[in-house]
Amino acid sequence: MLPALPIFADGVFTISDRTELRARTPDQVTGAPLALDFDTLGDVRAEWKTANHAYTLADLPRYTLLDYNGNGRQSAVLDSAIARGEWKVHRVRLNAKEYASYGDLSFESLSALTPVVQPTIIPGQPPPVTPGQQVAAQAQEIRYASSDTSIGSTALLRRWTIDDHVGYQLQGGVTTAAQQILPFQQGPYGEGRAIDKVDAHNELATVLDASNTTFSLGTEDLLGSLEEHWRHMYSRHTETMLGGGWYAARTRGDETAPYVFASNAIAEGEFDEYWSMGHGKTQLRVDARLAPFINRLNGLVDEQIRGTIEGSWERRRLRFALLASAAESTQQGTSTSMQIATAEADTSYKFSEVVSLDGGIRALYQEQNACATPPPGTPNTALTGASCAPNSPIESPSLHQVIFFLGLTVRPVKARF
Repeated sequence: MLPALPIFADGVFTISDRTELRARTPDQVTGAPLALDFDTLGDVRAEWKTANHAYTLADLPRYTLLDYNGNGRQSAVLDSAIARGEWKVHRVRLNAKEYASYGDLSFESLSALTPVVQPTIIPGQPPPVTPGQQVAAQAQEIRYASSDTSIGSTALLRRWTIDDHVGYQLQGGVTTAAQQILPFQQGPYGEGRAIDKVDAHNELATVLDASNTTFSLGTEDLLGSLEEHWRHMYSRHTETMLGGGWYAARTRGDETAPYVFASNAIAEGEFDEYWSMGHGKTQLRVDARLAPFINRLNGLVDEQIRGTIEGSWERRRLRFALLASAAESTQQGTSTSMQIATAEADTSYKFSEVVSLDGGIRALYQEQNACATPPPGTPNTALTGASCAPNSPIESPSLHQVIFFLGLTVRPVKARF
């Protein structure tokens, strides 16, 4: 039995809010060259910690007002919650987590690239852009829900670290109309990681993960992979990681379609650099990956090449950050292949522990292939999946957007109890 919540603990209660004003071009709602948006995200959080326990409860309400300067005005309310517990028993740490969201979701804003609850959100920083995450092209809000429930453990065994977790996730549109834009997906997943600390500079890891996902479209994916990672630390500030492995996938386009099997290699490389000079701190990260990903717009497993470069420079209260990423399907020309590129540049200034201000630019370009409407008189017998109806052409609609944003973060309450 897991230990009960201790009565006497070191607790911290915080309230923070981040508000953004955005100028977006073009306007996906009305077709106008410019739209103005308002977005505010609250964070009410309580944390308890002892030597052997840690608990977190948080509520993250979000209100978005899109295109308030035009005729396409839309408002959306999305509420997210976090519940997390961790327990330490000898050399083993156990954890249980729940991340959930429910409400309205709009795709016009680039912050909607990560519509599920963001457990890693940092007060005072803009919402992160997720590399390679497709965005629905339809310019409208949908009723959305998500839940990610997991349990896991970490065992420290001399030079070995064994980390594993299993869970069940669901996310997507709730109504029938919403599922036409963002299909509802659900299913179990799990990951196991065994890390061998070879010496002070080298680390080897074996990673095994698997997931089984079903979509409201009728698509079903069973995906598993096995990888080996080698991490080398040249110094306290420089390290690299090289990885390779294999994946296998079983997919079917609907409940009556036959299963399709696919298998291929996985490759990954990463470079991390950190250095400081005086009061200045600089970080740089570059990574590239060839691996399968589940396309949540059509429910299919898509092998992609992804690359990301991320850097930041910080001096006292001033910080500059840059993030750029790109991804594309390895098999271009199919009815489900995609290309996407995102970028974000941000400058922030911390006036005090309570108030910080930042601003910058975000950009997105995306192409997502789809089956076009067959010519008149042609039976529309398209298969759900990678095939189109006979004589049905493949269309490649593109989506591009640029957003200028100005954000204000306030943390008025921080109390211990």
